[in-house]
Amino acid sequence: MSSFHQRLHEFIDQSHMTLDEISLKSGVSTKTIQNWTRNAAPTMPRIDQGVMVAQVLGVSAEYLVTGKVPGELSEKGLKVALAAEQLSDEGKNVALTQVEGLITHFPLGVFASSKAAT
Repeated sequence: MSSFHQRLHEFIDQSHMTLDEISLKSGVSTKTIQNWTRNAAPTMPRIDQGVMVAQVLGVSAEYLVTGKVPGELSEKGLKVALAAEQLSDEGKNVALTQVEGLITHFPLGVFASSKAAT
């Protein structure tokens, strides 16, 4: 299981943002974020700061801090959500329309997970 600082590194890398950009968007100092990412004795965020950075990175604070995925979102679902966060608002609308079309035009069992079908 990965640690908080490993997950944070992963999401920072996926965001293609610098720590300074994340700091500016979240309101959390670059030094504080750097302290969270240290391999040796990393510090944990205050709740409010963790939430703000998680929002900038497009991930839930719960997952970032604990590794637990809210709502039992699968690893693939998380990848889809992270990819969608990189889209413009127009891109998100197009993607949502496409997904809704798949759901509407195909039988539930074709694309639905076993949880959704029950």
